[in-house]
Amino acid sequence: METLRTIRCKLAVNPEDLPAVSCLFELYAQACTRIASYGQAHRESNAVRLHPALYRELRTDLGLPANLVVTALRRAAGALKTACFKGRFQFRSTFIELDARTFTLKLEKGVATFSSPQGKRISAALEIGAYQHEALWGAERAESATLVRARDGFYANIVVQGSVPESSEMGVLGIRNLAVTSGSYEKSGRDLLAYRQNRWRIRASLQSKGTKGAKRALKRLSGREKRYAAWVNHNVAKEIVASAAQSGCSLIRMEDLRGIRSRTKVWNKHRNRLQSHWSFGQLQGFVAYKAAAKGIRAEWVNARNSSRTCHKRWRLGIRERETFICTACGIRMDADKNAAYVIAAGGADVNRPESNGLTYGVT
Repeated sequence: METLRTIRCKLAVNPEDLPAVSCLFELYAQACTRIASYGQAHRESNAVRLHPALYRELRTDLGLPANLVVTALRRAAGALKTACFKGRFQFRSTFIELDARTFTLKLEKGVATFSSPQGKRISAALEIGAYQHEALWGAERAESATLVRARDGFYANIVVQGSVPESSEMGVLGIRNLAVTSGSYEKSGRDLLAYRQNRWRIRASLQSKGTKGAKRALKRLSGREKRYAAWVNHNVAKEIVASAAQSGCSLIRMEDLRGIRSRTKVWNKHRNRLQSHWSFGQLQGFVAYKAAAKGIRAEWVNARNSSRTCHKRWRLGIRERETFICTACGIRMDADKNAAYVIAAGGADVNRPESNGLTYGVT
């Protein structure tokens, strides 16, 4: 089974190459901005159709290498599609998309090289730890990379391809927010929720002041909550996959929660804010790629009625806040745990008695 992973590595750029690297970031941002402005004016977000209109002009005016212009076209086209042509497109000089032709990873020398407008390759040393070293050496090849300019230096988000063996054992795992599995693993979301609430109060207080000092504080705190939530999701995903591997599972089932925010939106700002900060997609993505590295497949099933269906009788019951009560067999248990069993078995729609006897069996 083929897998793709993104490994974040810090780069040590030579002092004499810093002006060239800074120039490259500026030119790439200008290219993305010009492409987005043209696409917005002409209502065009297809990179293939934008190519003949802008490629030669960008090559002549900015002097960017050919493949960097191509990646800029793809990046700007993606931004146009995401924003549906709305807003003001002004790209910051903080990233550069590189492909296999403009980026080379030389692990034996401990360096990464990338193209520059001056025509020569810029070499930067890799400052990596044991985790990155093991992940890069264990991969088959580097597919692409994104150069990132951060406050503390330069980074390369390297996309590597590898393969893992398929597992012959069968098992199931159901996952819900933050995470409740059909095994023994449970992770409460109270700590993360309390952290988000605290950060929201701090932001609201600073925004209400509106002073220069408050704005500087907001800028300093920018992204902290996002990074903390990602760290929590990484740890939860790692624990889920470890629990599945220890149990001999080769399949992890998760709820398909796409569109849940629009379906459950209510006239309550507090509840809607909590739902908008629910990073279930990120957590499920982390679980999927970490599971693939262990030879465990990930599957998404319909979440409809998963917490209101008895996992033993497959009849709709009653949910009272955090408790599920089955009216058929009288079982009373945690609703999230019951939903995990239902998801593990393939979902309520697959196993309900009125579905012509279709069930999902595992051995």
